[in-house]
Amino acid sequence: MEERIEQAFLKVWPNGSADTREYLRPLISGFAQSDCADAHFLDELGCGELAKFAARIWEAMLYARFQGLGWNVSSANVGPDFTLETPVGPVHIEAVAAGPGDPDGSGLPREWQERVTGQATTVPLDHMLLRWTNALSGKLHKYLRDVGCGNADGSIPFVVAINSCLLGPDEHHICGLPLAVTAVFPFGTPVVTMDVATGEITDSRIEWRDTILNANDAPVPMDSFLSPDYACVSAIIGCSGFFVPEEARDKFHGQPAYVVVHNPKATNPLPQPWLPGAIEYVAKDIADGAMRVTRIQ
Repeated sequence: MEERIEQAFLKVWPNGSADTREYLRPLISGFAQSDCADAHFLDELGCGELAKFAARIWEAMLYARFQGLGWNVSSANVGPDFTLETPVGPVHIEAVAAGPGDPDGSGLPREWQERVTGQATTVPLDHMLLRWTNALSGKLHKYLRDVGCGNADGSIPFVVAINSCLLGPDEHHICGLPLAVTAVFPFGTPVVTMDVATGEITDSRIEWRDTILNANDAPVPMDSFLSPDYACVSAIIGCSGFFVPEEARDKFHGQPAYVVVHNPKATNPLPQPWLPGAIEYVAKDIADGAMRVTRIQ
C-alpha cells in the first residue's frame, strides 16, 4: 500500500515538496486502512487525475481530524461520505475538493491556472466563489437524493466540507472575510461615502451582493444560507490547504485551518461553536439588505 501511495504522488504531483508528502502520507495510509475508505480509494488516488487525487486526500484529512477528536467516524457504500458520532449527536458529512473547472468555460481563467509563482496576476475572486457555489450545489443535490432513497437521515445535521486548495492560495475576499463565508452570504466589495467638500468619510459598508454572473451571464445566487433551498445544510467546513508547517500544527489540531460557517436558516442546526479548534462564523441581525456575521472561535 505504501508503494501505491508513493506512486500516486509521483504520477499526479511529481514536483510536490518532500515535507508535504511526509505530512500527508500517514494521513492517507491511516484512512486507506480504515473501514471508511471504499474499495476504489487507492485506485482513484493514483489514477493520474488531479481532481480525484485532491478529493481522496481531503477525505483522508477529514477522517484524521474527526478521529483525532475522539469522534466515531463511519461510512457506508451508499449515502453521505461520513457519519459522525459526536458529543451532541450524529452528523452527516459530504466532502468535496472544489476543482478549477474548464478555463474556457465556467472555470478559473487560464492565466490564473497556469500562473508562475511570484508573477503578479489578478486574483479571480468571483470565479473562485462560483467554484465554491458549484461544489456546494452538487453536494446538496446528492444529499437530497440520498434522503429520498433512504440512504441519509434527514432529521440530523448535515455538513458540506469543501477543500479549495486547487483554486489557489489561501486568500480572503476583499471585504476581509474568508471565501467560505462570502460563498454563502451576500457580501460584496467595500463601499465608502465621502463628503466631496471636506474629504471626510461619512459612511462605510460592505455592499449587499446576492448574485454573481457566470460565464453565460446568468445570475448565480450568493446567498445560499439565506435561502430555504439550503435549509437542510447545517453548516459548511472550508479548508484551503493540504499542508501546515510543523511549527503551526498545534494551532488547529495538526491540520490547516478549518473554517465553519453556520447556516442561520438550518432545519437541523449545530451548536455554536461546534468543531473544536476551528474558526467559526455565525450570522445575526438579518434584515432586508443587511446582516452581521460574527467570528465566534
